[in-house]
Amino acid sequence: MKIVEESICCSNTRVYVGRGAVREVLEKIVDGNVLLVRQDAVDPKYVVEALRVKPYEFVLPGGEQAKDVDMVIQIIKLLYEKEFQRKDYVIALGGGSLTDVAGFAASIYMRGLRLVNIPTTLLGMVDAALGGKNAVNLYGIKNIVGSFYQPHAVISDLMYLDSLPQKEFIAGLAEAIKYGVVLDRELFEYLYKNSAEVLGRDHDAVEYVVHRSTLNKLAIVKQDPYELGRVRIVLNYGHTVGHAVEAATKFSIPHGIAVAVGMVCESLIGRAIGVTSIEVVEKLIDILKIYGLPTSLNELDAKVELEDLFKALARDKKRYGDHIHIPIPTSLGFWTPYRISVSELRVAVEKCLG
Repeated sequence: MKIVEESICCSNTRVYVGRGAVREVLEKIVDGNVLLVRQDAVDPKYVVEALRVKPYEFVLPGGEQAKDVDMVIQIIKLLYEKEFQRKDYVIALGGGSLTDVAGFAASIYMRGLRLVNIPTTLLGMVDAALGGKNAVNLYGIKNIVGSFYQPHAVISDLMYLDSLPQKEFIAGLAEAIKYGVVLDRELFEYLYKNSAEVLGRDHDAVEYVVHRSTLNKLAIVKQDPYELGRVRIVLNYGHTVGHAVEAATKFSIPHGIAVAVGMVCESLIGRAIGVTSIEVVEKLIDILKIYGLPTSLNELDAKVELEDLFKALARDKKRYGDHIHIPIPTSLGFWTPYRISVSELRVAVEKCLG
């Protein structure tokens, strides 16, 4: 088992990565009342057996429909009814949408309970459960209400990946590839050369990918915990276009699938402005094909209306005035921020997606 410990802003976070991590560490780090917020499709037995006390439970359906402020209010009501105090715990067991809901509730009840994230998807392990960003939907607007709140601990127990459908596993790999392109050439080369082991879910290979991704994300979050220094935007490589693709398909395709297309498009933008090396573009397309991830809109199982995509681009959270700051890869493992007007970005995206 690998352990990563990082001091971020005013919090210390420990991340445990390995098979059997829940059974090995949960009893040692949780010593108060517990509310277990879990997805309905996830069996809680493994977590319940590892705790010293019997937890209260709050069950959420999977997917985007659960990521609503009404769910947060229901969780807070339950915490209050059961007399939870600030030294007590919320454990989030599930995918990225669930950790958003549970994390936001934990951050605002009594100004903060101890939060333990136990991601059950690869996407959660390499990205969503890390970094302290929590957001939910309000009035149908995605991620409009949220907080920055670092978890007390994250337990990435690789056992949960055994039952993860291969399509979801592959979609989660897009985020790991992202780290390799802009931050970590060694991780990129590992993924490139060891695809059979990774896709076959070899224990050592998966542990390496999750651990390395964790190190990359926390290193960036430590430098820019509140996204104020324009350092953390590197974690959004592929997401400016990717989020717009998601919105244009009414979120009918997995996040990682959209990000894969977004990475290709944004690397082509970088190539067009003379910033991105040809090696990045060629190797990125190669590795996405190796892992069965799409490289263009034509490969998606959903229709994308470009006008809907452009409307979503214009609402990107990295927009300042009439410009958007996007991370652009330069060479493998390196990046630079790039300031582009909304109108210029529209033209560039039309070219790279056309």
